[in-house]
Amino acid sequence: MRVTKSSDGDTNQANAPIFTGGNVWVRALAGSIGGQNAADDADFNLAIVQFGAGARTKMHTHTSEQMLYVVSGIGKVGTADEEHTISVGDFAIIPAGEDHFHGAADTGSPMSHLAITRRDSVTEVTED
Repeated sequence: MRVTKSSDGDTNQANAPIFTGGNVWVRALAGSIGGQNAADDADFNLAIVQFGAGARTKMHTHTSEQMLYVVSGIGKVGTADEEHTISVGDFAIIPAGEDHFHGAADTGSPMSHLAITRRDSVTEVTED
């Protein structure tokens, strides 16, 4: 068993090329996500990602499903064809290979979500 206390680890400002439009902070809880690393003992990647108002990911894909669970604020998740406003308690599953974005976008609110992918998932940014 491994317990990660709220005082353990760091929430680091993310500078990964996947983010755009503002400040983003990532705290990896398991695996590696958003350019941050946690313990390597999990079968999945799990992180809490905090988007400042206006920040979001660029369009991207994953080789596994991605699950997002909103824990604070108001955000958006979408594809080239549709977008959805999401808020606390909302849950999104993005199929493997689907080009998408997520974040605070143009809501005027910061937003935080848990992000979960398979351990071996590969992310590819598709937007410049």
